[in-house]
Amino acid sequence: MGTLEFGLSSMRLRSIVFAAVLAALMPLAVFATPIDVDLPEEIRAWFRNPDGSCVQCSIGMLGIDQNVPAAATLLWDTVYGKKERGGSGPSRVARYCRERGIRAYNITGSNTWDWMTWACHTGRGAAIGAGRQHFQTLVGHDPQKNTWYVCNNNSTDRIDEYDESGFRRLHLASGQWVVILDYPPRPNRPCYVQWW
Repeated sequence: MGTLEFGLSSMRLRSIVFAAVLAALMPLAVFATPIDVDLPEEIRAWFRNPDGSCVQCSIGMLGIDQNVPAAATLLWDTVYGKKERGGSGPSRVARYCRERGIRAYNITGSNTWDWMTWACHTGRGAAIGAGRQHFQTLVGHDPQKNTWYVCNNNSTDRIDEYDESGFRRLHLASGQWVVILDYPPRPNRPCYVQWW
């Protein structure tokens, strides 16, 4: 086997080049997913809607994903504040976010569509009006397939998929309202692969 100027065998050099190419491609292959809020099913189950607290359940999932404990613990009495149970509107959300020190975009009206798209395309999710008098968690969007991914806090064991028209109907049925946490998205979760 020949040796290069740097003392590396050609086989070793090929291995290094292959590893570098693989490492460069891994983020595309490993993290290429339309699901931004990819909480495990057992964590999503913590936010199953027990009593009409769908807004807090949805925001709580985002709090877990983005590491915002004050938002993640809305359903329980904690050092961040008393539990928030039952139905909510934009003014109640604004109040408890202010009291708990949660930075959030609390948006109503026709521009919610742009905000939901922005949230997904920046690696965040959104708590969204979805269904008649209901809030759910928007966990991702695939613009190439025109597919939206939503976790309903009445059935946290699955992620529901909607095409563009189905998602439009879902959001309009509740009134156009979204809550997005004003924190950075979580970093991509690493995925270890056997490379040897």
